[in-house]
Amino acid sequence: MTSPGVSWVVSESTDQDREVWGRLYTAYAAAAGDRLDDAHLARVWSWIVRPGGQTRCLLLRPDDEPDPVGLAHYRIFERPLAGSIGCYLDDLFVAPQVRGRGGARALLGSLSTLAGAQGWSTVRWTTGDGNPARQLYDALAVRLPVITYDMPARSG
Repeated sequence: MTSPGVSWVVSESTDQDREVWGRLYTAYAAAAGDRLDDAHLARVWSWIVRPGGQTRCLLLRPDDEPDPVGLAHYRIFERPLAGSIGCYLDDLFVAPQVRGRGGARALLGSLSTLAGAQGWSTVRWTTGDGNPARQLYDALAVRLPVITYDMPARSG
């Protein structure tokens, strides 16, 4: 994927990406007001690298740089009403120093291409009202009139 002045490479994460992924994911969490401890990072990474695991990770690199500068965590989900499989984008992050150069567009484009190649019917995600990336999202996807709820799990 390319953008003005930058050629992007998007690829699935590998075992060798653990350290740089951890830095990116920690920065993503900090931007959202969260802190991730080592146990949390180890758990999420174990999901990503587990063969047959649900959570996958795409990494974004400028084509002339070895280290990733962005990530997208995604997973497939069954859509009973549609009778199809969809792709859910859990996390999308591009490092602040390279924002505005097409990295998020490259990640989303690669995810859309992957979905098409796999026969998935949609790529879906949620975002906050104040997210500055909404202009990009509005250009690439249809905003749904769905309200999301989180209900805590309770024991007993």
